[in-house]
Amino acid sequence: MKITFNHLSTYTIAAVALLWQPLMAGAQAKQKGDSLVNVINKHPENVAAHDAYIQTMWKDSAGVVKQYQQWTKKFPKVAAVQYGYGKFYTNKESPAARPFLLKAVELDPKLADAWQELSIDAERWGEFDKAREFMGKASAAEPGNPDYFFYYASAFEKDNPQKYQQMCNELIKKFPESQRGAQALYWMAFREPDLQKKKALYEQMRRDFPVSKFSWSGSGMEEYFDLLLSESPSEALKLASELAATPGLEAESKEGFEKSAKLAGQFVTAEKLLAENKAGEAAAVLNEIKPKRWGSMPQTLALLKAKVAASGGHPQQAYDTLMKFYVATPARSLKAPLLAYGKEAGKTESAVYSDLKQRLNADAKEASFSLESYLANGKTTMQDYKGKVVLLTFWFPGCGPCRGEFPHFEKVLQHFKGQAVSYVAINIVRDQDEYVVPFVKSSKYSFTALKDVETERKNLPVRGAPTNYLIDQDGKIIFKNFMIQNHDAELMLEDMIRLLLEKQA
Repeated sequence: MKITFNHLSTYTIAAVALLWQPLMAGAQAKQKGDSLVNVINKHPENVAAHDAYIQTMWKDSAGVVKQYQQWTKKFPKVAAVQYGYGKFYTNKESPAARPFLLKAVELDPKLADAWQELSIDAERWGEFDKAREFMGKASAAEPGNPDYFFYYASAFEKDNPQKYQQMCNELIKKFPESQRGAQALYWMAFREPDLQKKKALYEQMRRDFPVSKFSWSGSGMEEYFDLLLSESPSEALKLASELAATPGLEAESKEGFEKSAKLAGQFVTAEKLLAENKAGEAAAVLNEIKPKRWGSMPQTLALLKAKVAASGGHPQQAYDTLMKFYVATPARSLKAPLLAYGKEAGKTESAVYSDLKQRLNADAKEASFSLESYLANGKTTMQDYKGKVVLLTFWFPGCGPCRGEFPHFEKVLQHFKGQAVSYVAINIVRDQDEYVVPFVKSSKYSFTALKDVETERKNLPVRGAPTNYLIDQDGKIIFKNFMIQNHDAELMLEDMIRLLLEKQA
């Protein structure tokens, strides 16, 4: 019997369609790839064609390598061919990239794209001075490119903050229409510890880079909203309402600012009810609020809930509210209010810390691992750190956020030199093993580098990189799911470590 679609079930037809889609996509990619091969054969110097070819054929690694082996033989003096070969490997986060990229800039010192890829690769080797040098050459080769200027400026942030800020301000003036200007302001504001300077940067962003045109400004205004909410809900309400009314704003952004305005309105209402000695009604309003998971808003809500409870004559409830939040996120700004509410509830400072330690231990699970070290023979286990507090991070050399977090960790750990605190970093992408030892030696970071084997660790799930844990002297996980990216977070991590060091004091 000849089978037609009439003889097939709806489920079978759907299954065939699902199987056919990747085949069609693969065929289309090959067709486009073949077309780009023809273009490059005629114009091997076409950098954009190499970028498009790599993007189109990235799944066919063997095919791409074979093709570039042919091109390097056919066009040995063409910089763009060497660049394309190197770019393929940097996209794969492979240590094989550097020789091809160095050959590319040797053939054409003005090939900015190759200098940028060399900079990215140098970061993975831990060669931060080289990375900055390479990015500087990319920017010099294309002085009108705001991307290169931004990344070159960013390379000075840790070692020369004054030059970093100077270059960011130059970027903002030189490229007023670029997203990079808004991005520079975002990071300057995010990492600025002085609140007045932070607010001034957000106001500059709002004025010079309107949210209707710049996506980074949208993110910045969310941070600004959270900051204002903690200080003055009425100001936060005003900001969100004005942003929601911005002409030309996309529907999704408009909806987001409207939700923020509604939330700020709830805070304003709760504070008004509190001022009228209507603590019960204020508490009911606050209980309806569903804060964002990230940012400072949950902390602001916890503080106001505690204040309302205390005003209603329930200092123990205020204390419990703040303690519950502090156990998970011990921000330094919460410490004084927690102690104050504890005192109102009849607790000494010593009793508060005793309560805190008990709650931290209540659901703590024991961590374990047995993993090979990159710089020593044999395996390293959790038992080797008995009696020590362990800052444990899961990372890999190609992870930008991981590399960005390391300097913050190092800064915090400077406070604990000579104390029983260890720092361990487990590489979760073993294909990048070749980077690890050079990264550790070049960066001079102080962590012990271990090789991950998922089956050789327990109670240490990795949901992405970085994934961070703080483990006590008994090998129990006390803090997790934190990221350290600015001054306030550094203070929090410092307090977290001190809490664990004091547990056995």
